[in-house]
Parts: sequence; structure tokens; C-alpha cells
Amino acid sequence: MGKVDLSLHNIPVLLSANKSDVYRDQIIRVSTVLLKFFKEHDLLIDAEPFDSDGNVKEDFVLRMSNVTGDGLELFRKVVPGWSAYIDKGGEIENISRLEKGLQKIREGGK
Repeated sequence: MGKVDLSLHNIPVLLSANKSDVYRDQIIRVSTVLLKFFKEHDLLIDAEPFDSDGNVKEDFVLRMSNVTGDGLELFRKVVPGWSAYIDKGGEIENISRLEKGLQKIREGGK
């Protein structure tokens, strides 16, 4: 039996959870910031989360097979804390947790 290719960030599912415009806008902003970070730091494999205008694709699903080993570690160890920070009213654009987490992963967890 093959490995299960779980989704890490499923924009359609997130958007379907609540129909309010405020919620929808937050999901799009969070997705844009997170996926831009992954793209800019070469953490994506065979995945293009943005359209030709630079907007996040609302039908995009990021799967385990679409991220590097470092990207998967970031999702396991750092992204949940960043998400919790945002849920408590933190700035979506504040990616210092992601940056520090990735640096630590790339340095071998030192």
C-alpha cells in the first residue's frame, strides 16, 4: 500500500468552513503569506499556488508531496504556533516565527 499524501493546507476546505467575508479575507491573507513564504524559501515541489496575477489560487491544495523535507518540518513544528499567534490577534504578515523556525530547521535544530 502506498503512502498517504495528506493535505497540509487546503484552501477550498478552509473557505467552505465559514461564509463570512471577514473570515474569507483572513483565509486568503493567511494562505497568501504562508504560501509566499514557502515559495520564496524554495520549500515547494511541483506546486504553484499563485495565478498569473500573483493572487493565491482559491482551489489550491498543498500536499505533503508538494513540500521539501524542511517544508514538512516547518508544517509540523512551526506553522501551528504561527497559526495560533494569528488566531489570538497577531499580525498575519509577521512571519518572524516562520523565519526563525526555518533557520533552526536548516541549522539542524541547534
